Amino acid sequence: MHTKGEALVVMVAVGSAVAFLLLFIFNLRQRRKKAALESFLIPYRRGDYDAALQATESLQQAGVSTRTCDSFRGEMLMQLGNLDAAEKSLQECVALAHQSERLNPRGGGISGFETQIKLSALFSETLGSLRLEQHRYDEAMKCFEASLSDWPNRGSSHRGIAETILRRGDSPAEALKFATLAVDEEKSARVLSQDSYDTNLSEDLATLAWAVAAASQDAGKVDRLVTEAIQLGAEHQVVPSLAQVQFQAGLAYSALGHTERSTQHLQEAARIDPKGRWGRAARARLT
Repeated sequence: MHTKGEALVVMVAVGSAVAFLLLFIFNLRQRRKKAALESFLIPYRRGDYDAALQATESLQQAGVSTRTCDSFRGEMLMQLGNLDAAEKSLQECVALAHQSERLNPRGGGISGFETQIKLSALFSETLGSLRLEQHRYDEAMKCFEASLSDWPNRGSSHRGIAETILRRGDSPAEALKFATLAVDEEKSARVLSQDSYDTNLSEDLATLAWAVAAASQDAGKVDRLVTEAIQLGAEHQVVPSLAQVQFQAGLAYSALGHTERSTQHLQEAARIDPKGRWGRAARARLT
């Protein structure tokens, strides 16, 4: 017969074994998620959107949430020009995010709730980008505003609003206000990674250059903003971002009436991103 002391030792040993097993399973799942994310991010960064789209299947198998996979899938379909399928995927993603908030508004505590809300903001922002591609500018504006209501002070959402205004041909001064705010917010944001910080800021600076050109025709300032945007992005070589910066630089110089400079940047966007949305947009402008 075991003494109480022996029973306690056994219980502690079993408890430790179970805890170790659970930790092992958790770490294994995290490694699988990380590997699956890498299999998605590597082709995405080099502009191979077909391969990145295929990798979204392994993301779901690795335990990444359905709504996150839908978001990635929608983004890749948009890059490939399949806007109807992208719309379906992104709408499902946003609907799942809202459903999750209603059913579990405090899931994971305050930290988990904040993460959930920020994910919703990112999903709305991606849907806003799709609406821009579809030329549905009023809906795009609502998406970016929804993103900001979930994640105030997010630079990229302010940038989206500025781009929407510029594409609609509304007040350049209003676009300049939001583009300036995007850069200011990005510069003061908490840096999660230097890669994402530099990439986001380079996109914000390119949109600001376009807004400056449209609002004030200040060629010197446009030159400085475009140079800074290109230099920031060049270090990380994220193809869709590099092409976006070149494309919007082309629009900035077009607004200044500098046709040759505009053509150079548009040609570079088309060269960098032959399969993606910015390359297509650049080729359309060139023709």
